[in-house]
Amino acid sequence: MSVVQSNLLDRISEPPPDASHVSPLKIFEIIRERWLTILLVAGVLIVPAIAFILTLPAYYDATSSLMIGTRQAEFRDLQATQGALDVDAVAINTEVGIFKSQSIAKAVAERLKLVDDPYFRAQMEKKSFKTRIAGWISKVTGHADPEKPLTPDEKLQVVRDLLGRNVTILNDGRSYLITVSVRTGRPDLSANIANAFSDVYLDFKRHMKIASTWRSNSLLDEQIIPLRERLRKAEQAVEQYREKNGLISAEITHSGSPNAPSGVTVTDQQLVETNRALVAAQADLTAKRARANQMMGNTASTTDVLSSPIIQQLQAQEAMLNARVASLASTAGDANPELQAARAAAAHVRAQIGQVTSQITTSTDKDLRSAERRVAALTDEVTKLQEHVGRENEANVTLQQLESEAAAARAVYQDFLGRYAQTSSAAALQEPEAELISRADQPLGVSGPPRTQFMAIAILFSALAGVGVAIAQERMQKGVKEGTEIDSVPGLFTLGMVPSFSHSLSELYRSSQPSIYIESIEAIRTILSFGRSRFRAKTITVTSSGPEEGKTVFALSLAANTGRAGKKALILDCDTRGPSALEIVQASGKGKGNRHLVTSLDKGGLSRDVLPGVDVMTMNNWKSPSDQMIAPEVLQVVLAELSPHYDLIILDTPPLLAFPDAAVLSHETDGVVLVVKWGVTTQENLKGAMRQLEAYDARTLGAVLTQVPAGSASGLSGAALQVYRHYGLLAS
Repeated sequence: MSVVQSNLLDRISEPPPDASHVSPLKIFEIIRERWLTILLVAGVLIVPAIAFILTLPAYYDATSSLMIGTRQAEFRDLQATQGALDVDAVAINTEVGIFKSQSIAKAVAERLKLVDDPYFRAQMEKKSFKTRIAGWISKVTGHADPEKPLTPDEKLQVVRDLLGRNVTILNDGRSYLITVSVRTGRPDLSANIANAFSDVYLDFKRHMKIASTWRSNSLLDEQIIPLRERLRKAEQAVEQYREKNGLISAEITHSGSPNAPSGVTVTDQQLVETNRALVAAQADLTAKRARANQMMGNTASTTDVLSSPIIQQLQAQEAMLNARVASLASTAGDANPELQAARAAAAHVRAQIGQVTSQITTSTDKDLRSAERRVAALTDEVTKLQEHVGRENEANVTLQQLESEAAAARAVYQDFLGRYAQTSSAAALQEPEAELISRADQPLGVSGPPRTQFMAIAILFSALAGVGVAIAQERMQKGVKEGTEIDSVPGLFTLGMVPSFSHSLSELYRSSQPSIYIESIEAIRTILSFGRSRFRAKTITVTSSGPEEGKTVFALSLAANTGRAGKKALILDCDTRGPSALEIVQASGKGKGNRHLVTSLDKGGLSRDVLPGVDVMTMNNWKSPSDQMIAPEVLQVVLAELSPHYDLIILDTPPLLAFPDAAVLSHETDGVVLVVKWGVTTQENLKGAMRQLEAYDARTLGAVLTQVPAGSASGLSGAALQVYRHYGLLAS
């Protein structure tokens, strides 16, 4: 028993498999079966793909890197060089968005003057395939508009868009680094653009901070103006109140007191100085009163008299004259003229002393009266000043309120002035919160395209496309290709699969060469001869659902295998509408031994040995004139007469979907074998044929899948084919 026969018998007791299930190995079987289609499709795709890859222009990549989030330390912090990083994923994505903005690309194009660059000029002049097709259609239809030259702004916009396609801004999401990668057709241009993007970004961030600082200055300036006016009005109100109430500050008028306490007025200062002068005047009055009292007791012994230079001079003269008088009085008489003259001179000096003493006394009295008047005047002045200071103290309460308001306005004004000065000085020192890590260097070699990889990908996709086309063709063919599809039809069981062959049946069965085809037929004959009781049959009706499905060839082959076994087989060609059994084996309508086996069969004869051990009998002469189908009674008589002479009798009947002959005549045989053509007969046709057989209560032995390509996805492949080849069997 063959491998195929064993596999088929094993499936008798198994439930019908799910027809929708496809083994993954089927794809490889489809590839093996349709390798020519796959190669053709892959070749059609790979040739233009490789041609296109070879024409791809070379490009050069350049990359610059920046670190985002660096914060510059203040200049007074000599220990710090860089602030801490304080950015998150949102901030990084924001900076990447700024890099990708059109304003940055436009600034780069303007800085490098890319509009005039030959590379970008060629890119601008290049037209897309869609544009060329649209232009050709417009030209053909006569609606082509004349091309207008681009304006400078439009050229700049085009270059900006080209930069957007040539520049890649990336952040890996795990660091603060942003890389700027540029791809162009020139190494120097790629490096320049990458560096220009970094420089423009840093300038943009710097200018943004400077602009923010100047906006702050403008806001401060707008607020300083009303604050200045407010301070002016507050100070003016203080001064007006001072003038109105005579509260003149001592700092203004007292030039000798630069450190005078604040809030001291001129009146306060005058009161202090007047009190000081009054104290001095009172002390002077006391001294002068004491002198006057002394003068009243003993004028000559007073200090003023004794200390007077004139008195001292006169007393000295008097002492000299008294000494002379004493000297003359001792030596001369009273009548001495010198003595008298000396005495007269001494008296005259004493008179002068008395006169001077009187003058001193008079002067002392005058000084006393003057001191008394000064003390009285100063006392009156102090009284008046005290009254004035009292009034000023009452006015100082309101003045202090005004001064407090002025001080508050001054503090706010000075604070804003300080901020304004600080932001003005900081505007020139602003730095972007980013650091250029590495500038792009000019690439030393070509960066791409990776033609080898592209070719490998093109080959892979072309092969996949070929496989896809092969699978699509396989799926588009709705015919049955597997025994499992036959088994899924209720009431059917696959008896076997028969490969296709290229030679004629006569050559095949008259040759001594082993053949897979013959062995496949033999496996089916073995089931019908020695299989389970439900498959065993001596008289078999062979039919198909439609025409050209190989039922006659299968019937002849099954009979020929019986003949090869040393037995006799008979083919009854019951297809009266188109008998073809003899034509297929290339024999004449009548055999060389054309004779009647039984005398009662006088309407036709046999063609003997059309194949070794095979006779063919055409039943055209046995039908009635009014009916194309052989009557069951006639067939019953023929079988009764011929059955003893043959080991196997096969009825070749018309297709079931067109004619009911097979279903009707099957009651005269042991059962029906339904022939299914690989890739042609559909499950719907099989179901229709089974409905026809069930309508006549016909017994179905099974189905045979014929004309299966050797090595196909669902044919004689895999282990069975390898076993056949191991034994030297060849596909016919």
